[in-house]
Amino acid sequence: MQSELYNRGAYLAEGLGHCSACHSPRNAMGAEKNGEAYFAGAFVDGWEAPPLNNLSRAPIPWSETSLYDYLRHGESELHGVASGPMAPVVAGLAELPEYDVRAIAHYVAAQMQVPTGNSEAAMAGAEQRVASAAVSSPGMEAGERLFEGACAACHVETGVPSFSRASTNLALNTNLHSDHPDNVLQSILGGVHADHVPGIGSMPGFADSFSNTQVADLTTYLRARFAPEKAPWQQVKQRIEELRQPHHNNTHSTP
Repeated sequence: MQSELYNRGAYLAEGLGHCSACHSPRNAMGAEKNGEAYFAGAFVDGWEAPPLNNLSRAPIPWSETSLYDYLRHGESELHGVASGPMAPVVAGLAELPEYDVRAIAHYVAAQMQVPTGNSEAAMAGAEQRVASAAVSSPGMEAGERLFEGACAACHVETGVPSFSRASTNLALNTNLHSDHPDNVLQSILGGVHADHVPGIGSMPGFADSFSNTQVADLTTYLRARFAPEKAPWQQVKQRIEELRQPHHNNTHSTP
């Protein structure tokens, strides 16, 4: 027997919101997979819709509170800003009453098997990750130069005021901890436009100013510095070439 809040969230997420359309993989016939594959993550228009179950790669586990903040305000303190295809979704959710957004967050939290609030351990883990990422990874001078020149002003706390300060450290970014580099590459190439989040500036895209090699160097550096426990991504430059194509190849093996 589920609560009224859970049932309302299930109705909205599975029905009107149809979250699984993006967040569940599909079979050879194009139908959504169910069972253990439900909410297991998928790819849509060159972006990864990350898993919304216990396969989540988030470096700090989501909580119901964080999910609500993300869906209601477009930003979570421990996870970052909604971007890519999620940006218009969050903008649309702004039209819903608070109870409905809380219901969706409650339902998704149940699928992810995460707690209601952010524990002291989670907050401490976040602080530790941020502190560890303060030091650059050695042996990646090309990527480091690109980061210092194009990214550090907004993504590293310097004490200098910035109108476009990224409020969540990259060490907490789920995209950098994913098994696939797609969302990181899309963000570098096309930018991040967070018009739905008041007070957050937009990040410009570098598709016209960075070569494929430069994007690959920067992406490899970001992975090594901010997700050091993760294995390096493979064939990054090839994926960049595919994403730059007008009708790029979105094919991926799904979980």
